[in-house]
Amino acid sequence: MKSPSLLACGSRPEVFRQIKAVAMDVDGVLTDGTFLWGADGAELKRFSVADATGIALARDAGLVIALVSGESSQSGVALVHRYAAKLKIEQVFAGCHDKAAAVRDFASAHGIELAEVCFIGDDVIDLAAMAIVGVAVAPVNAHPSALAHADYVTSAEGGNGAVRELLDLVVAQSELKAEQ
Repeated sequence: MKSPSLLACGSRPEVFRQIKAVAMDVDGVLTDGTFLWGADGAELKRFSVADATGIALARDAGLVIALVSGESSQSGVALVHRYAAKLKIEQVFAGCHDKAAAVRDFASAHGIELAEVCFIGDDVIDLAAMAIVGVAVAPVNAHPSALAHADYVTSAEGGNGAVRELLDLVVAQSELKAEQ
């Protein structure tokens, strides 16, 4: 098990230099972990515009992005795919309960070593994926088990800028800038 680090204080941002791809959970990372049901049965989730902007900027900087969601309800999966389409994220693993396998498949499909992948997750289902990547990240309001496995803990909460914070840091430190 990885021990919590001081990276939330910005003590070692250089660990992000080798990152070429970021895979992320959806519920609790891109959303605040809640959902709403309308009287008609519609399911709604709230996403952060700051996170969406961060994804677009990171993609433009050359980072490869993937969504890895355990969401398996029909309406929830549809929301994940709609978000991915809006942000032009081509790699989507929805209804995924083996997130480590999804991250391996993602890295392999892009010819990227696992050490060059960053994964951000917030709960027990994310731990296996967090354990195999180069840098594991958790939002500050993640489950204690995810916090304990994180190399970096964001100061922002999931659904409230955690992804933007992470991606800004990765892009600022990434070796991709030198490769372009």
